[in-house]
Amino acid sequence: MPEFLAAAMPCQALVKNRLLQGLLPGDLQMLWPRLAHVELKPRQILHHSGTPMESIYFIESGLVAVSAKASPGKWVEVWMIGSEGMTGLPVLLGDAECPPFRRVVQVRGSAFRISRADFQSAVENIASWRAILLRYTEFVLLQTSQSAICEAHHTLKQRLCRWLLMAHDALDGEDIPLTHQMLARLLGVRRASITECLRALGDEGALDNTRALICVGNRERLESLACDCHTLIRSEYRRLIK
Repeated sequence: MPEFLAAAMPCQALVKNRLLQGLLPGDLQMLWPRLAHVELKPRQILHHSGTPMESIYFIESGLVAVSAKASPGKWVEVWMIGSEGMTGLPVLLGDAECPPFRRVVQVRGSAFRISRADFQSAVENIASWRAILLRYTEFVLLQTSQSAICEAHHTLKQRLCRWLLMAHDALDGEDIPLTHQMLARLLGVRRASITECLRALGDEGALDNTRALICVGNRERLESLACDCHTLIRSEYRRLIK
């Protein structure tokens, strides 16, 4: 977009991130000079586990996985971030120096980046910013708790449906450019199990998939094959983030 045109447009018209969209227009205008638009590349590590978090990313497009260490050399996704969220919960909660999880780009996209100092200053001084970030924190707690319930009580096929629906939401309805191996690593299961489930979902008319691209051909069908966890998580996001 040409700079002169961007300068003339309201800030809300320039953002896709739903947390930024939720700010009052005047508050977003105050924050705008502190935001830098950046590209996100697949496998780019936005934050290494156990290191200071110097930058926070508000995802515009693409998909970022937040992963926890399950064993030496093995990381498992604990939640994902798309255009509904941001990476800076540790900074918001006062753990900016040594947060334990890592954040890795899984699907190419873009984000607005803000420095830790500017983020903290805005949290202290912009009430609407602080309020929406605290509601987002509640949502992430709900999402991770419900996902843990899902892991314990539902089949891999149902869990995969939930994950694909959440990824579809986070990518604003776009196709999901992930390989079977990447999905297996994110979900902490064998690749063969993912391939078997994806084949079954394709046979049931929910998906069209290749080795590196998953197309949700029939969203309603996929929802019918999933457990209720995705519906609960999505409804809570809509309740918390207006």
